[in-house]
Amino acid sequence: MPLGALGFRTASNGGITGALMPNGKMAAALLLLVNSALYLAITVSGSRVLPIEGTKWLPGILSGEWYRLITAGYLHTQFLHVLMNMVGLFNIGPIVEEIYGTRRMFALYTVATIVGFTFSAMWSPGVRSLGASAGIFGLLGALIAYGMHSKSFVARHLQTQCLMNAGIGFIMGGLMPMIDNAAHLGGLIGGFGVAYVAGLPRWVDDTKEKLWGLIALVSLLITGYAFYELTYRVFLRKVG
Repeated sequence: MPLGALGFRTASNGGITGALMPNGKMAAALLLLVNSALYLAITVSGSRVLPIEGTKWLPGILSGEWYRLITAGYLHTQFLHVLMNMVGLFNIGPIVEEIYGTRRMFALYTVATIVGFTFSAMWSPGVRSLGASAGIFGLLGALIAYGMHSKSFVARHLQTQCLMNAGIGFIMGGLMPMIDNAAHLGGLIGGFGVAYVAGLPRWVDDTKEKLWGLIALVSLLITGYAFYELTYRVFLRKVG
């Protein structure tokens, strides 16, 4: 199947991803499902062990709990928080995946999450924070980069809209202390950086595209291993 935008425009709209996302965007649908499922698990269980052990917290990160930089980006404890983030992911994710393809989507979302919570850990080391907004700001950054890759009216319009949305987000963060603007800034920079370096997908599966496939696979493996580490820590806490 062709890579990038063309491949997904010609894809079938059937199946679970087709029901959840326009044109069956796999990465966006998977991110939406994982975030929502983890929120439901936390809510149904009534336990706060998972978010406590998985949130961004610099003392824990420095003690070897590196996985917090990833798991924090998938955990939510409040309905309004997860709802707003999932609406943002639903609206922006398919556009980014349409433009950059599934491989780059996974890579830039992972990097944006890690960079976002690294910024947050440095800015507020003693404060715990979590949520998908670092990765979502990374998607905004990717669309801003798209405006630099493409000189079309649509690309420039998307760039302007994303700059406005990011600006509104930072203003809200300045007015509401519970919003983690450092994570948003780091996510925006991380997503922009990966998208700018990656460029747009090529239609031929050449060495560059295979490399991005490998980077996407590494991103998925690191994320999976981070949640394995989190699950192991939670298990140790329960039996300890």
